Amino acid sequence: MKRLLPFLLAGSAWAIPEPQNLDSRVAPAPPALMAPATTARLLPSPPAVKPTAVEKVQLTYENAPLIALAKNPTVTAGIASVREYMAKAEVTASAQRFQGKLGLQGPPIAPSNGSFRNDYVLSPVSIEMRQLIFEGGKIRFAVEQGKHLARSQAWQAQSDWQELYYEVRKAYLNTLARQGDLRLAEQQVELTQQQLRQAEVRFQVGKAPRGDVLSAKLPVSQAQVTVAKRLAAYQKSLQELNQLMGLALTTPLELEAPKLPEGPLPDVEACVKEALDQRPVLWSLTEQLVASMKQIRAGEADNAPQINLLLGIAGISQGTQVIGAAQYRGGFEVNWFFADGGRAAHLGEVGRAVRDKNYALLEEKRRVVELEVRDAYRDLQLGVETHQSEELRVAQARDALRIAQAQYRAGLINVYPVRQAQTDLFEAQQAEVQAFYDYFLALAKLDLACGRSGGTKVDTPWAEED
Repeated sequence: MKRLLPFLLAGSAWAIPEPQNLDSRVAPAPPALMAPATTARLLPSPPAVKPTAVEKVQLTYENAPLIALAKNPTVTAGIASVREYMAKAEVTASAQRFQGKLGLQGPPIAPSNGSFRNDYVLSPVSIEMRQLIFEGGKIRFAVEQGKHLARSQAWQAQSDWQELYYEVRKAYLNTLARQGDLRLAEQQVELTQQQLRQAEVRFQVGKAPRGDVLSAKLPVSQAQVTVAKRLAAYQKSLQELNQLMGLALTTPLELEAPKLPEGPLPDVEACVKEALDQRPVLWSLTEQLVASMKQIRAGEADNAPQINLLLGIAGISQGTQVIGAAQYRGGFEVNWFFADGGRAAHLGEVGRAVRDKNYALLEEKRRVVELEVRDAYRDLQLGVETHQSEELRVAQARDALRIAQAQYRAGLINVYPVRQAQTDLFEAQQAEVQAFYDYFLALAKLDLACGRSGGTKVDTPWAEED
């Protein structure tokens, strides 16, 4: 039996027919590597969402931030904050204005035992008017402090608007970049499908093995998955842009590509000077510094005497009956806390500490602003160089793909170099699209660092020299 075993094995191997084309054999995957039959049931498809019929909004790179300034709730909150500080300043100033008081009180109640004394008392009605004529500067400096704080909040609102301006531009450019990725992915699907058809034709005429057809099918599937991913990223960027502009998240948008700036950019030193002169956050800190100086003056005058011009009148009654006489009060009223336990001195120290803090914050912010300008300018220079390099890379990738396809049609190479050339071109085109929009993003970042915001500004009703 042991002697017959090799002959039986040889006979069985000889009985198995050899296929004509070895490359056409497709061996089934081992059971351990095969997907379970219930995969389709385990991963159900989500229900399709019917798009709402909404008119498409056409946007440009210039008007998209303006729509955000008109609709974004952040802007409304900034204006409300400025109004709050302006109202607080007016509340403080009300102590300097004319004051009037009307007093009403009930008649005296007689005891139940009848022992009521008919004393002469003020009647239930009295009127008193007061006008502050001297307060040592406490209220005046507190009012000026409130005005400077309101101006500081107005500058901060403008700085927040510039941040929003930049964020909208950033989202706009990101949406355009994702749209470019989606179009490249769709072109990649067409290219891989064309390569698959070419491989099938070459296999049918006997100039390519079956393996080329199988290898050409995988890139088609991968490219279709890439399209789905790019579409999801594009839809997400659209929603983020709609959210920033205050529109409905499902609003369809049609975006226009930005135009390259005309003329050369100023040098970095000019940009630094521009930023230090007009950056809103620096003006906001400056107003806070001035407000803290007014706080010092108001604190030191806290225990100053106050003099009011007073005029009052009240009727006189006996018991519950008005007798026709009246009490008059007129002249000056003086209030002076000649001993305040050191309150005014400590309020002055609080103001000086706030002044020193604001001065330090202003100096540090000036250094940060200069750093932001120089970083943005460097990113802009790098963006120009990167885009030029990516353009050369795309040109080389196109030549490499053209050569690989020609060699494949001539039968000099198999399909694998063609696949690699297609992948290299797709990646180079993606990098070029991203580099193009990164250049505009660097421009927007430089505008933000220099304090350019399209002319938006919040005004207060007081002159700047107050």
